Amino acid sequence: MRFGKYLFIIVLLLCIFETARLWFLAPAQMASHFNFQGNPDGFMPKLQFFASQIQVAIVVIGLGVLMQLLVLITPARWINLPNREYWLIPEHHDALMENLSSFGFALFGGILLVVQLGFELSTYANLHAPVHFSAQIMVPAIAGFMIFSMVLLFLLTRSFRIPFEN
Repeated sequence: MRFGKYLFIIVLLLCIFETARLWFLAPAQMASHFNFQGNPDGFMPKLQFFASQIQVAIVVIGLGVLMQLLVLITPARWINLPNREYWLIPEHHDALMENLSSFGFALFGGILLVVQLGFELSTYANLHAPVHFSAQIMVPAIAGFMIFSMVLLFLLTRSFRIPFEN
């Protein structure tokens, strides 16, 4: 599960790069909201569109950091996990925190990636006439994120097995 921190950093850097790249491609006036058919039903200036993208990213990052802080300050008696008698003793505290932290970073990295994909698809929709949002990409991406979340939860639960010792 230690890959979570690396995944989060890579996704964050990718989002920063992609947002900067898309800024130069985007038109001055952008469709910013789409109905169920993918047709635009809300518009805003480019600056406001990208400001909202950055605000959403900051909220996701902030929630990810808050989750990390909550893990650190939550009393051990409130933590419910498999084999808690083993993992909640002081000798295993560092491994417990590493597993929970990595899970949080991976989860919020995935959320940030899906949010970025939505903004990316919205920007690309604005580059074509007529403007049309591609739900054929977004819906499978959301389903993929749900599967990714379930796999992360499985791996997190599995990481709390009692290690085999010789």
